[in-house]
Amino acid sequence: MGLSEGLIFRDRKVLAEQYIPPELRVRKREATFLVRKLLSRFSEGRAGDVVAIFGSPGRSGIGKTTLTKYVGYKLEELARQRGIRFKFIYTNVYSAPSLYEILTVIAGQLSPRINLKGSSTLEALKAIVDYLYEKSYYVLIAIDEFQNLVNSPKVDDAYLYSLIRIYEQVPPPDGIPRISYLLVASDYLVFSKLRSKMPQIESQITFRQHLEPYRVDELYEILEQRAQLAFYDNAWNPKILEIIANYYGVDGTGIKDGNARRAINALNTAAEYAEFEGSNVIMEEHVRKALSVDSMANVSAQDLEGLSIHELLVLLAVAQYTMRSSEPLTTGRLRQLYKEIAEYYGETPRGHSQFNQYINNLASIGLLNVTPSGKGMRGRTSIIQLPVEIPATALYEVVEEIIKRKTGIGVRNWI
Repeated sequence: MGLSEGLIFRDRKVLAEQYIPPELRVRKREATFLVRKLLSRFSEGRAGDVVAIFGSPGRSGIGKTTLTKYVGYKLEELARQRGIRFKFIYTNVYSAPSLYEILTVIAGQLSPRINLKGSSTLEALKAIVDYLYEKSYYVLIAIDEFQNLVNSPKVDDAYLYSLIRIYEQVPPPDGIPRISYLLVASDYLVFSKLRSKMPQIESQITFRQHLEPYRVDELYEILEQRAQLAFYDNAWNPKILEIIANYYGVDGTGIKDGNARRAINALNTAAEYAEFEGSNVIMEEHVRKALSVDSMANVSAQDLEGLSIHELLVLLAVAQYTMRSSEPLTTGRLRQLYKEIAEYYGETPRGHSQFNQYINNLASIGLLNVTPSGKGMRGRTSIIQLPVEIPATALYEVVEEIIKRKTGIGVRNWI
């Protein structure tokens, strides 16, 4: 295999933040509605809609930008098939924080012939309207991070009014409105502020789409699509996707932020770990390492120093089992491993009740996950796992060093 060839990746760009998939498996309903709504306007020879996409306070990575760009690119494709002269224009307030800079981006994406240098705001608006009239173009202008434009001290309310209600300032020569807007905001609060500051703009919004954080099943759908496109067929398995989706999904058992961007990045990082180690398969351990990097939730040696020797022995057994086996670890199997390790270190294994207390203590401080066993297992038992953000190898190494220091005895394999 040449140096340019990867063991895992078929197409790395699929996991890049700016990548827009050829179809949306999640948010498909919202995309279809927006495309149909806007395309019907252009087909009828009129535009002028103002549509808003927004999330909830404190939530990011919920697909606002992906949905926006997908809708824009799909409109370009369908308009071209119908012979409609249409262009999608995307601007982000982070990269264009003033109204003049936004107008410059719009003009630049329309045509290099539109020169706004030295123009006033009104002149810039007129140049854009006149160009669209001359070329019989319709446009959808997406303004991402719109809340920053509303809150920016650089943007006078009158200028923002002029942008959104452009045809009041510059009526088109033929009376046909050709510009529609897609306002993308981090949360709905900006529209409450807009209502109090500029009710004429807020009232012009004809449709509002609120996006909820992604659930576990939705994140799995997104990750599965990216994995199918980004990786070789045998380089991944559904289990690693389930771990990541369950960690980030808003109804999962991890950080529950519903953030697809972080989930995709974790998948990419796990793949890079696997490839760096020379593996042609992304393993659960690679995912754990990726999640630990993202969450910064690695357990410090100082945290572990406060554990009793028997709690450390239990934790060591779980870490080593996780490293060497993909089978569920039951409390019965864990107790057997704990007894063997304890005897090796000259410690008397504690009884059943005390052993269970160790597990409960470790679970209460976030070092273990304990769940009832499911179907297919005999008797009443629990499944013991490390939290997905704690990599077993890193934990094993830290615990090993502490045990060596406390007992003066090395560690051997117990699996």
